[in-house]
Amino acid sequence: MRVNTLRRNVPSIIIAISITALVVLFVLIGQKVNLLRDAPADNVTWGLSQVEVDLLTLRSTVLTATEQADADVAHIKRRFDNAYSRVSNLEKGLVFAAMRKDAEFAETLADLQGAMDGLIPLIDGPDDDLRAGLPDMLPVLDRLDQSARALALSGIALNSQSSDANRESFYQLLTIAAAITFALIVFLIVMSYLQVRQYRAFRRVSRDVEKANTRLNSSFQASLDAIVVADDQGIILEFNEAAEGVFGYTRQEAVGSQMADLIVPPHLRDAHLAGMQRFLDTKEPHLVGKGRIEIVAMRKSGEEFPVELAIGQADDPGGTIFISYLRDITKRLQSESDLKQARDDALQAERAKSNFLAVMSHEMRTPLNGIFGTIELMRKTKLEPNQTEYLDIAQQSGEILLNHVNDVLDITRIDAGELTLSENVFNLRKFFENVIKTNEPTAIPRGNQLVLRADGLGHLWVSADEQRLRQVAFNLISNALKFTDEGTVTLSADATGKDGTVDLTFKVTDTGVGIPDKDQAKVFDRFFTQGKSYDRMASGTGLGLAICKQIIEKMDGVISVDSAVGQGSTFTVTVPLQTAQERSLNAARHVTELQGQSLSGAQILLVEDNEINRNIVREMLESEGALVTEAINGQEAVRVAGGDRFSAILMDISMPVMNGVDATRQIRSQVGLNKETPILALTAHAMAEEHEQFMDAGMQGCLNKPVSQSSLALALRDVIGRIDAAQAPDHAPHHHGLVDADIFNGLKSVLKQEKLETLIHKFDAEVVKIMADLPAHLEADSLTALGDLCHRSVGSAGMMGALSFQAELRKLEQAARNGDVTAAQDAAQDVTEAWPKTRTALMNQL
Repeated sequence: MRVNTLRRNVPSIIIAISITALVVLFVLIGQKVNLLRDAPADNVTWGLSQVEVDLLTLRSTVLTATEQADADVAHIKRRFDNAYSRVSNLEKGLVFAAMRKDAEFAETLADLQGAMDGLIPLIDGPDDDLRAGLPDMLPVLDRLDQSARALALSGIALNSQSSDANRESFYQLLTIAAAITFALIVFLIVMSYLQVRQYRAFRRVSRDVEKANTRLNSSFQASLDAIVVADDQGIILEFNEAAEGVFGYTRQEAVGSQMADLIVPPHLRDAHLAGMQRFLDTKEPHLVGKGRIEIVAMRKSGEEFPVELAIGQADDPGGTIFISYLRDITKRLQSESDLKQARDDALQAERAKSNFLAVMSHEMRTPLNGIFGTIELMRKTKLEPNQTEYLDIAQQSGEILLNHVNDVLDITRIDAGELTLSENVFNLRKFFENVIKTNEPTAIPRGNQLVLRADGLGHLWVSADEQRLRQVAFNLISNALKFTDEGTVTLSADATGKDGTVDLTFKVTDTGVGIPDKDQAKVFDRFFTQGKSYDRMASGTGLGLAICKQIIEKMDGVISVDSAVGQGSTFTVTVPLQTAQERSLNAARHVTELQGQSLSGAQILLVEDNEINRNIVREMLESEGALVTEAINGQEAVRVAGGDRFSAILMDISMPVMNGVDATRQIRSQVGLNKETPILALTAHAMAEEHEQFMDAGMQGCLNKPVSQSSLALALRDVIGRIDAAQAPDHAPHHHGLVDADIFNGLKSVLKQEKLETLIHKFDAEVVKIMADLPAHLEADSLTALGDLCHRSVGSAGMMGALSFQAELRKLEQAARNGDVTAAQDAAQDVTEAWPKTRTALMNQL
């Protein structure tokens, strides 16, 4: 800033210095002119010459007087006085001061003056003495005459030199003055040129500024937002047209008024004025530059309304001004409110849809369970051939209906983002062989042939969601069989890859009717079915292929179709899979063993509110040799479970009085005969998240309605067998190892990975707490509390397949409940040693 100011003042400084120098020079020149004008140059020469003339006159008078006997000496005295006066003038006159500085002139003048002084006694003495001494004066006067001549010549020479010096000095002054004047004139010319250019530039800038101001004013007035400009006292300086429309004041009414009185609501004025005062005191703005904020403003009518406000600040010599941009957001807030309401309504509708689907699933699965159970029981009776055919028709119709229900539930899961994948190890070739074998009964009635080409798979084992992959393969083959008569449906599969990953590609090719080109892009859309000419060939919801596409994309794969009308279709699926080590045959052997076991004598508590389902399930169980006790609601189940020990409990979920989840929690929380009894959910609730809730409540598994007798018996044999194994601690570790893989995999197939990890960590925390509290509880008066502490973890260990550790915990619990301190201490030592290995084994299973 200071540099710019100095730069702007340089021309003025130069001009001022130049003018000052010229004034000084002109003063000096004037002085020189006056000096030259007043200098007695002629008087000096005349004065010097006159000394010589007066001395010569004096000599001539003295010489004349010497020739007269009675000479008039008075005349000689006057001549002497004149000559003496002339010499005194040379010695004292200012005009001769410069000459007296010359040594020769001063010396001659001193001699002359001394000689004249030597004659004074004679001249002032008696006349007679003067007459007598006249002859002696002549030699003196001769010498004086010579001195006067030398003095005159010296003085004239000095005067000439002084005149030359004065003229030279005057010339130099004139030259300097002329140079400065010329330079000043040139500088002024340059400055004038620059001034002209600056003036033109200023005019151009002024025009640009004027245009900019015009545009700014146009923008100011045309702005859709209200713009209010005020000073630091809150006085309105500008008020655009939009502000007039928003607030209801004219510009004439607003400008010059206090902003707080016009547009600030009364309940906010004190805060506004306090903010303005704070700014005046501290110069620190509170809202300026803070972006957009929402506040309440006031119209001329007194109506308060919401506005969006942004404030800018500008400083100028006149002070600080604030530019406020205000936008009436009444409609926007209303729109947002309407949008939120619409969103809430949509979410409520979505929840209602989900609830509806859950209820419909339950309500449809419950009668389907009765239908399928009845059909299965009837097949065990003696039937006529036509009756068997009727049962087959009923079975097929029920299965079609069940597939539709499952499709709708899958779509619901996909829309909710809850489609999850689980992993298990399986052999790909065996997988596709089972798919073909399962679909052969469907192919035969229409004269179709199913062909499998999977030789390239060899003995490849992979880790993937077998159930979902089977769902895709089943759907594609089912569709191919629907649209093919007396033809061939071929399933070809191959896998390529390395380093633990393979790309599985399988194709389902049929020789059926084919798909028109215009429909091929739509076959994966929801609810799409082919044209009317194919409507009677097959039924369906149009959801199957859409679900397949979602599943394959969830597995990071792709699915496509290639078809020609009249020639058939080929659906191609490519999906990446992780290779795995060949799985042991323990699981298969386990299933075989279970199928060979009997439920004879098993005490089963059947909790079901639907009488039809209750009768059908009882018939199934009794045909397996089980002894069945019934309860019609959860409350009755809790009461019955408190009085008799059961081998297993089949628990419906949706029941009056008390639901199955609450009943399970109460049974698990009681110290009773069935606290550790396996509980299986027998429910029409098929959503995965619901199954997780059932498992959290303490159930060991879920059976979805409709359920077959074989699957029901198999599930019961499994859970009853686990408890029997857990109750034989000397055998369980040898048979199952630290973690039973079958039990753990069963849990893994039901729960999400994240949920499973959470359960294991919770179990870990439980055990760590038990071991931390062991020293305090290993006393006779605290063993009961120790038994209660161990009891919960005993069940958790069995549910996770940690049967060996469960046996150790059970020994500790039993010793604590028996009050045996020594046995409890030994068992505590075994638990402490067993847990680290068990924990590692559980983590490895993840």
